[in-house]
Amino acid sequence: MSYEDVRLYELIQLAKKGNTKAIFEIILMFENYIDKNCYINGCFNQECKDYVIDRLLIEIKKFKKF
Repeated sequence: MSYEDVRLYELIQLAKKGNTKAIFEIILMFENYIDKNCYINGCFNQECKDYVIDRLLIEIKKFKKF
């Protein structure tokens, strides 16, 4: 397992407990990927990005065992 994998695992564990800094770091880790996939009809859509981030946070909280 790489350092990035271990770090992500640790951040997810903290985020599940409500650690705001960990949540922010996870978003930053994936921000480029999220941005790249939030284009509608060739234009970046902030509402889409907000939705993706909201769903990411909801799904992290649902993790039972990681």
